[in-house]
Amino acid sequence: MVKRITKITIALSIGGLFLWLAFRNVRLKEVWSYAKHMNFGWLVPFALAAFCSHIFRGLRWGLLIEHEKKDVDRVTLVSGVLVGYLMNIVGPRFGEVARPMYVAKREDLKTSKLIGTIVLERIVDVMVMIILMAFVSVYVIADLSLLEQIFGAETIRFLTDQSNFVTYVWTLFFLALAISAVYLFYKFADWLATKSKVIKRWMIKANKVLVMFKDGVLSAKEVEDWWLFLGYTVMIWLCYTLMTYIPFWMFNMQEVYHLDLLDALVITVVSAIGIAIPSPGGIGTYHYFVKQTLLVLFAVPAVTGIAYATITHASMVVFVACITPIVLFVDKLRSTKAGKAIM
Repeated sequence: MVKRITKITIALSIGGLFLWLAFRNVRLKEVWSYAKHMNFGWLVPFALAAFCSHIFRGLRWGLLIEHEKKDVDRVTLVSGVLVGYLMNIVGPRFGEVARPMYVAKREDLKTSKLIGTIVLERIVDVMVMIILMAFVSVYVIADLSLLEQIFGAETIRFLTDQSNFVTYVWTLFFLALAISAVYLFYKFADWLATKSKVIKRWMIKANKVLVMFKDGVLSAKEVEDWWLFLGYTVMIWLCYTLMTYIPFWMFNMQEVYHLDLLDALVITVVSAIGIAIPSPGGIGTYHYFVKQTLLVLFAVPAVTGIAYATITHASMVVFVACITPIVLFVDKLRSTKAGKAIM
């Protein structure tokens, strides 16, 4: 309990810090005045793109667990994805546990194994993000001074300065040291298990969880249709890009600042980095990175940028909060009808 409260407190502090950075030197009255004149009709295609991204993510996830159970209900998979996003708003990474727990309970599967598939999903998404970041950096930004303005001069200098070679070595050393410490602790606990029945029972349970977790990660080799998996991945990121592009039309930014789909991809990649920072639902971090990207790369005024970031983020939160109970109700209703049909 204390650990969870500590995590939430740290996450809220990070979110609060980035919110302050995002709204610093921006008058809220100007943001509100700007937002009142937006075209709200574009919220419909925005919500549609968001919902499609959840559907494709659920379908892709199903490919990772179909070797465990072929007939996992697709509505249940999408419901699990939405539950995960909703819980991420409550606290960072809460959704990564809530999603597999929900589906495991509904489909009579092992939660730990499904958590392994979530890890695999994250690995795939990080790889895609790295590829997109390379594209953005080389073909679109290609200017370290711009990167410094977005991410901070110290960060870029650390990543590019060759004099930091010693720092990299020390980082690898401490990483190896941490891995060794975990391994030694595991061996020590394994030895204690021979002396205590209580510890032995805990070790048996821990080993079962680790095996199921490993099997979940290794489920990648069980995917029968990798082309379909890659297709779903492309569609997920296309939907994310559309969720960035469609709001341009809310504020007429595609005409005033000549922003196009490629620019939306740039903002999507940078904002994904912000969302990856552990703040509740990307609050603060998303706003800051989006505002900075629009300001530095596309000369969009800070007021417009923060209004854009606030509206898109709030729309996503409201959409998830509204659609999740509906989809959960549909999932429960369908399973109830299926149960009656069997009887």
